[in-house]
This record gives sequence, C-alpha cells and structure tokens, in this order.
Amino acid sequence: MEALSRFFGRVEILALGLEEERAAAEAALAKGDPLEARERARTILSSLPGSAVGFALWAEAAEDAWLDHEAVTALVELSKKVPWRADVWLRLGRAGLRIEWQGAREALERAASAPEERDAGREALLELCDLDLAVGDPERAQRWLERIPLSLTAPDRQVALRRAECALGLGDMEVAREAVGQLGEDGPLDGRAALVRAHLALSSGAPEEALDAGLRALVLDARGAAPLCAAIVSALRDVVLVDRARDVVRVLEALDEPVWAAAFASAEGRREDARKALARGLSRGDRVAAAALLRLSVETRDLEALKLLAARDEGLLPEELRRLVEASRLSAAGQGARALDALDAVTGESAAWAEEMRQQVIGGWLPAMEGEGVAEAAGSTGGAGAAGALGAVRVAAWPEVLSELRRSAKLLDRLDLMGAIEALAVERERPLRVAVVGEFNAGKSTFINALLGEDVAPTGVLPTTATLHWVAWAPDPFARVVTRGGPDRLVPHEQLKGTLRALEKEGAQPDRVFIYAPIERLKRVEILDTPGFNAPDPDHAARARLAFAEAHVAVWLLDATSPMKESERKVLAQLQALGVPAQILVNKADRLQPVALEEVLGHVRASLLETRLGSLSAPIAFSAKLSLKGRMGDEAALAASGWGAVEALFSEQIVDQSEALRERGLRRKAGQIAGELLALATARAGDDREVSRRARARVEGLRLAGAALRRERRTLAASIEQAIAPSRKALAADLRPIAELPEERKHRDPGLRAYAQERFLARLTGPLSTEIAAVAGQWMPEGSVTEGAAWPRAQAQVRAVLMGTVAVHAAPAELVDSALEGVVEAAIDAFAMALLSEAEEPVPPPPSAALELRAQAVRAALPAPQEAGEAGEAGEAGEVGASAA
Repeated sequence: MEALSRFFGRVEILALGLEEERAAAEAALAKGDPLEARERARTILSSLPGSAVGFALWAEAAEDAWLDHEAVTALVELSKKVPWRADVWLRLGRAGLRIEWQGAREALERAASAPEERDAGREALLELCDLDLAVGDPERAQRWLERIPLSLTAPDRQVALRRAECALGLGDMEVAREAVGQLGEDGPLDGRAALVRAHLALSSGAPEEALDAGLRALVLDARGAAPLCAAIVSALRDVVLVDRARDVVRVLEALDEPVWAAAFASAEGRREDARKALARGLSRGDRVAAAALLRLSVETRDLEALKLLAARDEGLLPEELRRLVEASRLSAAGQGARALDALDAVTGESAAWAEEMRQQVIGGWLPAMEGEGVAEAAGSTGGAGAAGALGAVRVAAWPEVLSELRRSAKLLDRLDLMGAIEALAVERERPLRVAVVGEFNAGKSTFINALLGEDVAPTGVLPTTATLHWVAWAPDPFARVVTRGGPDRLVPHEQLKGTLRALEKEGAQPDRVFIYAPIERLKRVEILDTPGFNAPDPDHAARARLAFAEAHVAVWLLDATSPMKESERKVLAQLQALGVPAQILVNKADRLQPVALEEVLGHVRASLLETRLGSLSAPIAFSAKLSLKGRMGDEAALAASGWGAVEALFSEQIVDQSEALRERGLRRKAGQIAGELLALATARAGDDREVSRRARARVEGLRLAGAALRRERRTLAASIEQAIAPSRKALAADLRPIAELPEERKHRDPGLRAYAQERFLARLTGPLSTEIAAVAGQWMPEGSVTEGAAWPRAQAQVRAVLMGTVAVHAAPAELVDSALEGVVEAAIDAFAMALLSEAEEPVPPPPSAALELRAQAVRAALPAPQEAGEAGEAGEAGEVGASAA
C-alpha cells in the first residue's frame, strides 16, 4: 500500500508539472537549506493540497529549520495519509513535545503500537518512559520498557539506563545497580548516566563519589541534577567537599539561587536559614525551591515547612503529606480521633512520620506522670516516703482514651472487652480501692476495723471461706452477701459472721460480701478484704488474686513471727508484675521484744532489696489487735500499738495520694486491655499482610504476563493455533451439515448463520482462553491466572475477538477451513490487555494495618507490667490480668 501511495503521489506530481519542485526540495534538504526546501514543499501543496509527498517534504524542512509548530501541522496531515507509519507518529510526538502539543503523547502511543516498525516503536516506548519519569510515575514508565523486546546480543544501554531510573524512582536499589552494571563506560557528555550513578553512590553512603558524579551531571545540564546536587551538599559535613561544590556552583553563577543558598546553609548547620531561603524561593514561584523545601521538610520532619507549602499550593504536596498537614490541624483543634483517622491513610514513605504524629496525639491524651511506673523498694533503704515518687497528678483525657479502646474492641469483635472498657468509665467516678492482702490469720480484718475505727469487717471466719469482702460507704450500715445461684442476703453488721457460717454449713458459696458503713473515710477510700493465700483451698488464692485486678493499691500484712516467706515473695512478685503499688506493714509486733522486732524489720528490708520488690514507703511494724482496741477507746493499747505511724502513713501516702494512685490504677487496667487488643490486632494484621503479599505477587505476575503476551503475541499465535486444533476439528464436525447445503442458503439463512456463530464461540472461546492462560501462567504464582476478576475479563475479551471475527464474515461456516493465526494473535493481545487492566487496580493496604498501629500507640502510652522475679510468676500474673479483663 505504501508503494502504491508513493507511485500515485509521483504520478500526480508529474501530471501537474511539479517534479522539478520536488527534486529541488530534496536537493535543498541534502545541502542543508531547509528554508528553501520549505518553500518548494509549500509550492507543491499549493498546487496539490493533499499531496503526501508535499507534506513529507514540508515536515522534514520544518524539523530541520526548528519550526516545530509547522512541523506538527505538516506531520498531522501526513499521518492522515500514512497512518500505518510508526516513524511519522514518532516524529509527530517528538515535535509535539517540544511545543507542548496536547496530542503528543497519543502520537507516541500510536507509534509504540505499530506492529511492524520495531525501531520506531522502540524509540516511541523510550519517549513514553521518559515522559512518565518526568512526571514522577516510575511504575508506569517501567511498564513501557517491558514492551521492548530483549536484545539477543549486547545489552540495550538506553533501556538499561531507564530501567535504572525507574528502579531508583521505586526505591529498588538492587535492581538499579543491576541495570547500571549493563551500561558499560559512560560517554563524555552522558550527564544522565552520571546522575544515576550519583543517586546510587548517595544511597550507598559514598558522599564524595555522589558529589563528583552529581556535579558532572550538573555541568552537563542533566534534568534533575540541580535538586540532587543540592540535596547532596545539604547533607555534607566535609568542608573540603562543600567548598568544591561551591566553586562549581559559583562558576555556574547560581550561588544566589534559593535552592543553593539553602543547600550551603544546611551544610553549615544553619537549618533556619535554609528554610528561609527556600521559603523565599517558594514565594517567587520557584518550583525547584518548592521541591527542595518539600525534601527538607520530609528529611527533618518539619511540619511548619509542610504548612508553608500547603499554604502556597496544596498541589505541591503528595496526598500522604497533605494528610499529615490535615492531621496536624485537626490535632491542634482538639479533634484527636479525626487526626488519627487522617493518619491511618498514610502508608508510604511517610508512614514513620505518621507514626510519630500518632504517638504525639495519643501521648497528648495520656501525659506521662512524674515517676511513672515507679515501684521503689523504699523500705529496703528506709526511704522517706512515696509522695515525691508518685509525682503530680496528670489526669488522662479518659473520654478520648476510652473511645479509642472501644473503637478497637468493636473492630476486633471483642464485646467482652467492651464491657471491661465501660467498667473503667464507671471506675473513674469511684473512690480509691485499697486491697488488704496477706496470708490467712495475718490480721487483715482486724487491721481494716482499726483503720475504719469500727468493728465492721468480720474477724475469725474459718479459712475455708473463699470470700472477697468489699467495704464501702453508705448512709446506713448493712451488709449484702452475694451467693452463686441464690438470692442476695441483706443483714446487719452484727449478723454477718453468723450468716457466713450458716451459708458454709448449707454448702452455699458466697461470691462477694459488700459491707456498707457511714464512715467518712470510705467516701475517699474503699477497702477490699481478701482471703488468705495460704488457706487449704486453692480457690482462696485465686479469689485473692482477683483483688489485684480490682485494686489501685495494696496493703500487704506480714506476720512478725514469720515474715517474708517464699510464698509471700511469690505473690508480691505477681503484684509487681501487674504494676499494683504495695505498702508493706508488719503486724503482730506485740508478740516480739523490741530487739527481735528490729531484726524482723531488717530482714524484711533486706528481702525486699534482694528480690527487688517494692514498697511505697518503708515497712512499719505495729499491732492491729492493740490498734483496734485503741481505736475503740483503750488509750494504753493505742499508745503501745504503733498505730500512729500507720495512720500517718495511710493518710499521707494513700488517702492524700488517692487521685494519683487511682489514675495509675486506671492506666494499668487500661494498659491490660490495650495489650490484649494489640495482640488481637497484630494477629489480624499479620493475616491481612499475607493476603496483601499474595495479591501484590499476583498483580506483579499479571503485569509481567500481560507485557510478555503483547510483546511475543506474534510468536505465540502459531503454537496456540496448533494447540486448539482438536477444538477446530470438533467445530468442523458441528458445521459439517452446513457444508452440504447450497451456497445461497449458507449465505442467506439467518438460522444457519446464528448456529455457526454460536458453535464457533462455544468451541473456541474456552480452549483458546485456556491455552493463552497456560502461557501467561509462566510469569504468575501457580494457579493465580484464573483467580479474581482477570480471568472472566480475559475470557470476555477473547470471546469479543471471536465474536467480531464471526460477525464480519459473510459465511461463518467457512471459517473452519481458514487460517486463524491473525485471530489468535488478536485474542492474545486482548487477553493481555485484560491482565494489564487488572494489574492497574491498586492493591489496598492491609485493612488491619492502621488498627494495629493505633493499638501499638495506645499500648505504648500506657504503663507496661513490670517483670516478675521468675517466668512462672509472670505467667501467673498474666492470668490475673486476663481475669481482670
């Protein structure tokens, strides 16, 4: 067709007597006079307006004379005459790029799709790759390169160079180095390759090598050299290297440009001057300064610099950085939850910055308390008390914290934890809870009665009663006994002990006993009286451990006659592992002489120091029995009891510190819930990451398979046509009855035509799709070709190709005997386009990733349990935490 067009074009020119003008135009081009050639070409076109020869001469003359607008006009008309010529589309695209013509990219894509002219197609693919690299889309740029056939001889240097640039854009340094290894020696004017080598040297931690290559690229005016060199200089701390760069920039007369002023200021440690210089360039509309300011803000995590850019033009910021600015604005406005939602969408290179901001938001809800997590072994050193150790009360923003915990529990489908979170909300309004802990017969109930100044807690109850006594304020004195599977019993205080004994004889198991009394101290402090740890029934110890989960602080009573036994150390270690502060008191001091009592206290302090267990304040020895007598009016007993020191300690270190202790207790319990939520979120996120990994592998396979099918479709068509030969035989058998009919009926009977079309599609669509899929499977994870939407989409495309083939044929039945290689090739191309279309759809980030990150930030802001003395103890402590939740 091209030969015929040339022949008829010459015939027209000869017929109109324009042959002399044509020859003169070609001679002018040959001797380098494009303006004369242009005039000759326009003369031809004035006499023969539609002459392909005239447009070709005009286009070449305009290109040689750098008249790009005229070149585009001439090439547009020429492309209408010879639309199959890839070289014409390539020239049109390149000229269009020079004048920023909107159709330039489409012209290059037409050139890249030409089936015959591989050289022009290759050049067009390289141009398209460069276009996408210029706009910062290395992933798409890489896909153009994949359509260029691999060289069977020497490596293709142009392709290797661009492959390295794409890899750098994607952050894949290993692939970039591999591609650079195929470049060989750089030419003296190859600034583009020098720029790539500068990038690689910088990533390898070789600043001097990076600077040398970058400055070479800068002098050769390689695109992007100035920003890279400025970035290299800004990170330098070697005065000699900085001066070398300054000399080059001075020669280029660019020292006063904002990007260079900022680079040298950063190199000299003048960060604020660097920002001001770039801000000055930004105010002038300097895009290079804007890019440098963006880089500076990301490198130093400078939100103020980001805000400057956003105020100038939000389009200067990538989407993820815009989200950071938005999160900062929401956080400053007190909308922390919405700020976290904005940060959840930041998943790329800015994810670490987003994590830092996430921690700041949640840290603002949970300000650190002075002495957070302190469990001082003050008693072991005779410390001066815990007031200073507890520090100032810094109340958390509990509505926000609890709302965040509720959100996580809801997303993780943990309604049981929702109940625990609501319990925390109620607990905020309750008094401080003090658990009185110790072994059976340590005098816990007697101590409680002495503390309250009334005989409220029942004493002398048998050790077989595993009951937790909860002493709280009420305007009238009474007790409520909660039994398992039975009604609650309300009794006066004086009947409580008898009721408990009666229940034990009946075999009923009291679950809890609530003792209410109108005692003023109970408005600020509630007391938990726990069963003894050394009772014969192990259920006692379990019940006592539950008090750890309920309490904000514990008072541990030791028996002066046998203090700090191994069993007591073990339970104290569990308390410490849960983070419950404890105050050690030594009871029954009246049974020892002063010298022996001092030895006991020394032993207790030494044991605390040895086991690294803590006490809010130094252990105090006293007699609970004498203290109760004294509180009931026996002045002599009160003086001998040592109660004054206990009362002072309890008032100063517990009651007066109740807000701080309650706040710490709430944080400890919230931390236990947050820890469980984090474990669940981590497990779910791990599953989601594996799903995403498989999805990314499949998308990469789709992309590689689609590109390979398009590139090799002509080679594959013949083998696939042979592979579907059995299906064609079956089709021939289906259509054999039609072959015996008269020719006229074959062409005119609509029923026969419809039958032939249906059989053609039914017999060939599946086998053809399967054979193409088998070839595509070489580049994809096993069995993934037929997963997802790509397979039905590809099958539909193959069916559409076959349907079109049948629709345009006058007698579809005759296709049985026709060669189908062209049809198969078109089907392969359509199948490949379906795969590439599927690969274009982005793989969403793991849905639970943001949930995990938020759970991590909340857990990190709350106090972590301290380590128990032994692994086994830590395990038991963990069980206590689980029971609490």
